[in-house]
Amino acid sequence: MILYLLAVLLGFVLLVHPPGDLVWTLFLGAMLAGTVWLAIRTQAATRHWLELREDGLYRNGEDLLCGFDEIASVNRGVFAFKPSNGFLLRLKVPGQRCWAPGLYWRLGPFLGVGGATHKAQADMMSEAIALILEQRTAS
Repeated sequence: MILYLLAVLLGFVLLVHPPGDLVWTLFLGAMLAGTVWLAIRTQAATRHWLELREDGLYRNGEDLLCGFDEIASVNRGVFAFKPSNGFLLRLKVPGQRCWAPGLYWRLGPFLGVGGATHKAQADMMSEAIALILEQRTAS
């Protein structure tokens, strides 16, 4: 919703108070287009969900993001490079890059979960993953 508001404000500035220079006009137009694209992409991504099963983490209950045998560690510290209200999974093998704004991102050996997710739900999921990993290494 905030991104749509930003797009409206950028459009207002571009149409009502256009800058005199062509470079600034093109810059504002590019910012407007980028903001609308990101807003649509974020809205579409937050319609999806993540599901934790006994064999791994799934998107929409169908697409396997990572299995428990691929996870090396869970990082949910304050200074971790992770999405807001989320956690970071360090994977044993780098995977394909993917991004669902506000839900997750995967870059190399890292899978960041969070952003638009509720903090309590992300914390419970990270605790469950850490517990499952601990049980697997203990066996």
